Amino acid sequence: MKISKFVKYVSMGAVAAVMLAGCATSSTSGPSGNAKGDLRVWFMNNSVSDSGQKWLVDEFEKEHPGSTLTIEVQPWDGIVAKLQTSLASKQATPDVVEFGNTKVATFAHVGAMADISDMYDELGGKDLIQSFIDAGVVDGKKYALPLYAGVSVMYYRKDLFEKAGIAVPTTLDELVKASAAVQAANPDGTPNFKGIYLPAASVHQLESWLFTHGGNYALKDGDNWKGTLDTPEAEAAFKQLQELWSTSALGAFDSQDASNSPWAPYNNGDVAMFFSLPYSSKSLTPKMAAVTGVFPLPPVAAGGTAHEFSGGSSIGISANSQHPALARDVLKLIYSKTFMSKLASDQGWIPGNTKYSDALPAGMMSGQLQGTIAKNSILTPPAENWAIVEGNNIPFNFYSELAKGGDVDQLAKATDARIEGILNQK
Repeated sequence: MKISKFVKYVSMGAVAAVMLAGCATSSTSGPSGNAKGDLRVWFMNNSVSDSGQKWLVDEFEKEHPGSTLTIEVQPWDGIVAKLQTSLASKQATPDVVEFGNTKVATFAHVGAMADISDMYDELGGKDLIQSFIDAGVVDGKKYALPLYAGVSVMYYRKDLFEKAGIAVPTTLDELVKASAAVQAANPDGTPNFKGIYLPAASVHQLESWLFTHGGNYALKDGDNWKGTLDTPEAEAAFKQLQELWSTSALGAFDSQDASNSPWAPYNNGDVAMFFSLPYSSKSLTPKMAAVTGVFPLPPVAAGGTAHEFSGGSSIGISANSQHPALARDVLKLIYSKTFMSKLASDQGWIPGNTKYSDALPAGMMSGQLQGTIAKNSILTPPAENWAIVEGNNIPFNFYSELAKGGDVDQLAKATDARIEGILNQK
């Protein structure tokens, strides 16, 4: 990609990504043997518990006398720019790196990560979250594997549903009807009561509607990407969202900060449902927790499968690591039962190897079900320039216009054109 074209879409801080194209992409196979080195791992803030970090360091250094492992916890703010410069340098690069799962494709395409395809089976194989794997594949080679995931569930007022005679929805259409019905019944007589809290700023949660209907933003068509918002599957999802916003949803135009606390209007009794990660249960008041149930996002048709967007992280080895064999040994420890289980038990994350989801703390939704949701998840397109699409707020602006009642067909066509222009930029 020419720098001049790249700058059209992103800030100058991102130009360093182009430099990564010169990184080597080879990796060392086989055991580390007698190799020694000082390894560095970058984990993101709040990803891995202190206990998990200590175990990883102690176990690595016990298995590799004379070597050291240092974990450096990074803040999420500004991490893309930091990765762009650090991964390009053999002196500055960490050896093993955690990436936000929607950012993996960008770094994999520019050669910043080592090929770890031959470790796939050893690290979990079919038990690994497939959507995360797909995000890190370039030309059939795997450059990152899932570290952990988080999925959303629908929280609902069991007491209000019971009083109104409403059953737990088993399809998305039933969900829309249930939202309108509980609002109309308003069993507690709450002023300005709404069926569901659904802010347009919660882009990734809205994408779960898109993916469940069988749509996505774009698909690879030969050597180019083709926008796919203007398709029957995608437009069915958008019209369903618009129906919710126009009839029974609260908070369509709430700020990003407000949307990050969806339990607030729920705790106030203003809504009967909200869609959020399992950790939100900890923010429910005792009064609300006593009358709250959860259910997964329903499929389009009863008995079908829903496909949520799953947030989370992937992990890989820097192509510039000076200790690639030792770095591979670190990955083996990360994908061990002990470490994966700690991600679940200590942090509440769905481990990248879903076989260990039973280690998730008991709560409103079982670990097994969370693992199943994650295994059925779908992510945004694994395109080299997808980070630019997100960086320009194209999905956010699209859903905001939908929430205002914009024409679905016109918005879809216009947004497809914008997405194609960026994804196909060379």
